[in-house]
Amino acid sequence: MKKFKKVLALSLAAAMGLSLCACGNDTDASTASADDSSSEVASSEDGAAASNGETFNIYVWNNEFRDLMANHMPGYTADEDHMGGVMDDGTRINFIENENANMNYQNKLDEALNDGSQVDMFLVEADYATKYLSAAMDVKELGFTDDDLSNFYSYTNEVVTDADGVVKGVSWQAAPGFFIYNADIAEEVLGARDPETVQEAVKDWDAFEETAKKMKDAGYTMVTDYQEGSRVFNAKRSTPWVQDDVISVPAEIDEWTEMAKGWYDNGYMKGGAMWSSDEWKNGFREGNFGYFGCTWYLIWSMNEQVDGNAKWNICQGPDAYYWGGTWLCAGANCSNKDLAYEIMYKMTADVDVATEIAKDELNFPNNKKAADAVASENPSTGRDWLECENYFEFCKSAADAIEVKNMTPYDQMIESYQTAIADYFTGTATKEQALQNFYNTVTEQWPKLSAPAN
Repeated sequence: MKKFKKVLALSLAAAMGLSLCACGNDTDASTASADDSSSEVASSEDGAAASNGETFNIYVWNNEFRDLMANHMPGYTADEDHMGGVMDDGTRINFIENENANMNYQNKLDEALNDGSQVDMFLVEADYATKYLSAAMDVKELGFTDDDLSNFYSYTNEVVTDADGVVKGVSWQAAPGFFIYNADIAEEVLGARDPETVQEAVKDWDAFEETAKKMKDAGYTMVTDYQEGSRVFNAKRSTPWVQDDVISVPAEIDEWTEMAKGWYDNGYMKGGAMWSSDEWKNGFREGNFGYFGCTWYLIWSMNEQVDGNAKWNICQGPDAYYWGGTWLCAGANCSNKDLAYEIMYKMTADVDVATEIAKDELNFPNNKKAADAVASENPSTGRDWLECENYFEFCKSAADAIEVKNMTPYDQMIESYQTAIADYFTGTATKEQALQNFYNTVTEQWPKLSAPAN
């Protein structure tokens, strides 16, 4: 079924001149490959099949979904550059791509939604999904059924459910989080390398800190960068990040802050920024026991860094959580609801397509039947450094345990918090100064918000 096709351009498509401009080719941090280029790229028709004159616009921030459609969407012939293509009925798909950095994607999408541009479908991430629920269609109005939705992991529905309980988007992937550990170090320090033994050693935060001390005594750090563990606490927050337009750091995040400060002070945390620092990169090669990661982090981000001589494995860690993910939404003024449903259904709810994507792309599917099928087959991840006996089976239980609470349109401010609070860890700022720096950054980004009164 794999759908990557290279076809010759036809004069009809060229005559219609249906190209649209889009910005950049940026890959989000969730794939550990950020590109801050701001050059504009037109939606290409090179290699296009014949068009019937109708266009369907999909707003994206990188190549991930357009590549998935090129490779797996039935009835779709992609252009050679994957910036667009043609459905079997002749409808032209245009991907309008704007890089994700510095809120550029959201700003461009906001402009398009506000000025009446044709936004047939658009993609969102968990940290800002609720911002766009009013601009998206009810997926049941498109054609999704309760049975379809129940076959998705429940948390992925909750992320895109509005205040009236209406689901406004669907995702092809679930992104459960877990603790990734160096199995060789586990065997040296804990006496065994299996996930059951390691899980017992990190089953809660008290056990985690006891194990961190053992690691330090043996000459290792427990974790690397300043952000480690924050996503676990963020997933369990009991209050939202913003209340009545006032920034409100959840108590769970403050709890993580003091815990992580202790890790750094005690030598359990190596330090450095995620993605870019030498501390983060080198921790995959020597001297560090573990990382808090998730599906895409393990399969892609980590694969670029590991030393092939080291062996790694995964266990749940102190608590269930999720990190990231991408949702497909149909614009409220979608010009072709049938096509929106066809794309959204095939790429998420169709068991055969979801199974194929999981096996070919190593995406953990947001489709329970597909997850069962892939887990029963237990295909290789192609990661020789990963000792996990059945990656997909493990992810099933991890995804089932996820809960989603207190989401707001501003949840990506956790990234600004992580950056600011690192200065508190290192002692270059007091906690109060770090918080003020955080408030300054966030209120500049979202002027309608205010810092809490002293």
